[in-house]
Amino acid sequence: MAALSRLPIAGSETWLAPGNVYFQSAGERVAADGNTVPPTQHAEFADYLAAASFVHSADSWAYLGRAIHAILQGDVHGAVHLCYYAELRAAISLLSSEGIYVGNRCTLALASSGAGEITGAGTHVAAWMVLNSWARSTRAQDLIGKILRPIGAPLHEWANNMGSGITPIVEGLLDDIAFDLSSFSEDRKRRNHVSYQPTRIEPDDLSAQDCAQIVDDVWTLLEPESRGTFPVLDRLLLRHLAVGVYAPTHEETDAQGVPTGRTEWGDWSSWLTSIAPGGVERDPYFVSIRTAPEDASRDSALQAAFARSHGAPSAYLREMLARTTILARLATGACVELLDDSGLGVHDVSTWVVGLGEARALWSDDVPDPMVDLWADAQVAKEELELSSKTSHHALMKGMREYLAVLGQAERVAAWSFAS
Repeated sequence: MAALSRLPIAGSETWLAPGNVYFQSAGERVAADGNTVPPTQHAEFADYLAAASFVHSADSWAYLGRAIHAILQGDVHGAVHLCYYAELRAAISLLSSEGIYVGNRCTLALASSGAGEITGAGTHVAAWMVLNSWARSTRAQDLIGKILRPIGAPLHEWANNMGSGITPIVEGLLDDIAFDLSSFSEDRKRRNHVSYQPTRIEPDDLSAQDCAQIVDDVWTLLEPESRGTFPVLDRLLLRHLAVGVYAPTHEETDAQGVPTGRTEWGDWSSWLTSIAPGGVERDPYFVSIRTAPEDASRDSALQAAFARSHGAPSAYLREMLARTTILARLATGACVELLDDSGLGVHDVSTWVVGLGEARALWSDDVPDPMVDLWADAQVAKEELELSSKTSHHALMKGMREYLAVLGQAERVAAWSFAS
């Protein structure tokens, strides 16, 4: 596989124009051109990739929403199937925003010197192979260091204050959430199993209580603060990363100086304060983790992302969903970064966002202004979920009524991330 060395793609002055040669059937066009991009069409191809990254991101959230709906109906196997496609679309979105086209047996990287073919593998194999390679690149570390913003400060500022720099921090995070080729390949095998094998020869169900908790955890992670932000998710990732840096160098020892396998937390408060970027010291979450670094109840929504379960779908669904949510968050952040870097604004994508919202019934009458108000409906639905009876799946669905549809509309995240 060729090295992924290229320049970031440029944005277009308007959303993808119908006259763009890649507007319809981009794959057929690339194939007709001999699995490459003629130099005269580089600009149009870059515009196509930029637009495609946003669409794939929205499609990723849509699949995730359908997976959530399946979970609430007790359909574990269907949820895994949909979750895999949410994961795949997020991967393709992220790669598209980086100038990498993943097509049918043709994956190209667009650079200033031209479009080079990376691999001729099929879409599923190519997406995970290229994403795995990209994730270990300096470009990926820099991008993730910018788009994750725990407590309002970019991750690279926290990492630099830790003394290690961004590279080991991002590499550690990606390893912790199984962001690698082996895990993505395993998820594809899981998709194949739930999609093609009979599902109830040996029933594999989760209780209504468990399903409701999984969905509640996902929506907890998605709460926004403003356009393109994921404050809850980013804060939880920060705590995990900070503990991961602190613990190995602060091992508790017994009276004989032998490590006990536990962490000595005596210096935690002062150490965390020393690495904090200016202006975050009074943030309530920062204060809470400085006081008590370990709190399972506070951080439970994210913990599944760091687990490794095997066996039946009911054993790993929660983990797969958490990893998918993080990947979709990264893809969305990359799109927002692309929009900002290109000098464009939300007005350049607002018509597309409004069309998406109306097509998916995200609002009844007037377009929300600001778009982040779409969270209010999700918050109400989340509260109803917490209060609803969970004695059975029938009781849960009956109690949720119209709120069930809202919890399945995860494309709300794309709408409030890309438009204000």
